[in-house]
Amino acid sequence: MIINIENLRRKEIDKIDLNFCEEIDTISYCDEKYKLASPIEVEGKITRNGKGLYINANIKMSIVDRCSRCLDEVEVPLDFNIQGFIVQDKNYSEDEYEEFDAFVVEDLENVDLLNIISQNLDFNMPHKVLCDEDCKGLCHGCGANLNREDCRCSEKINDEDNIDPRFAKLKELLKNE
Repeated sequence: MIINIENLRRKEIDKIDLNFCEEIDTISYCDEKYKLASPIEVEGKITRNGKGLYINANIKMSIVDRCSRCLDEVEVPLDFNIQGFIVQDKNYSEDEYEEFDAFVVEDLENVDLLNIISQNLDFNMPHKVLCDEDCKGLCHGCGANLNREDCRCSEKINDEDNIDPRFAKLKELLKNE
């Protein structure tokens, strides 16, 4: 998702309209790669103002994540806005952009929009992904997905062959009572 903004920097044009949809397989976030379930839709613009190049764009996409309770794959729709200045690494001063978001890029001629989108995932990813609000999760004992099957812990407890031999004498004490 490389956007050439050289004409905007040279003041040949006042803005660049962003209105496109691009199919991408994965996106990186917090040292993890997420599979995308839909194309990334971008709608907005990059403008030039007194402080520099300002991006204001709406992003829509769906990623594939795992349910926090049962670990099934879940499609997570994301719809968020990106607003801030695009600045080059060597020209960046935190004091100058203190009140605004600043997206640091290596190359101001060709900006990688996917990198800017990745920087914004921190604030737009849900903290806890669930396949359903009523997800029962996994059994802590046997690991069964309780949404699809019953817990097998009671089968293991009643099964004489699964008793640890070190505790077999304790079972005999319980039988005597």
